[in-house]
Amino acid sequence: MDCDGNHMTYNINVVFYLRIVKSLIRKDHSMRDLCFFDANCDLGAPMNAESHYAATVADLYAEMDRMGVEKALVKYHNMEDGAAVANERLAKMLDDDADHRLLGVWNILPEQCDEQPHGDAFFDAMKAKRIVALRHLAAPQRWVPCRMTVGDIMDGARERRIPFLTSHRNYADDWAGLYRFIQEFPENIFIVIPDSLWGTDRQIRPLLENFPGVYLETSTFWTPEGLRDIARKYGAHRIVYGSGFPAYNQGNMMSAVRNLELDEADRRLVASGNLERLISEERL
Repeated sequence: MDCDGNHMTYNINVVFYLRIVKSLIRKDHSMRDLCFFDANCDLGAPMNAESHYAATVADLYAEMDRMGVEKALVKYHNMEDGAAVANERLAKMLDDDADHRLLGVWNILPEQCDEQPHGDAFFDAMKAKRIVALRHLAAPQRWVPCRMTVGDIMDGARERRIPFLTSHRNYADDWAGLYRFIQEFPENIFIVIPDSLWGTDRQIRPLLENFPGVYLETSTFWTPEGLRDIARKYGAHRIVYGSGFPAYNQGNMMSAVRNLELDEADRRLVASGNLERLISEERL
């Protein structure tokens, strides 16, 4: 090929690559426009030293800013002194949330042990401390989660439309325990955290199919194309972005959400819209 031909080939290649770069820039801008609200994030120093964690609100702000996360639901990380103490410490730490980017998750305990206020007093305390969701850690704290132990507080959460974060790891018999708990409280709102290095698609789908108040949190839902398929079958409105920080990097599932083969409106729902809606519908 002559010199003119070589230059023509070179020019065509340059134009081709410039088009790719411009396309990637447009795509990156669209991704950055997504607002992320992390549904599964821990705050506070751990009992044993870990490589990475947020000991203070300022630490978590820095991590969120580094990753591009706007807001987060936070649980207290160190449960060494028990659930009630963890609730108190989290409430105190949220006093430092000057930018109001964080909302809290409290632990519940068996009502018979009088370790927490009962009835309206408990929910009034939640509202005063900017606590908007609940969870339990029954298996490590050695109690049985069921209507007999926490029926009143779960009924109160249902009436007030308060989301309940739960994982199969919180039950002595794993997924079977989680299934029974949701079956006992079928009208409550549950955000199910897969929390497994192995695929959980077969465990999650029956819950989504049978309980309209069940939502899937993303942190370890690593089934190939799994989030896309869940959204197509059950609706993007049933998925909430969560990172599992500090066990996992906040950016891991942000990338998965940004690249979902769904339209932009559905990606926005997953990134933050669904969680924003759930919290806005609470009646605290």
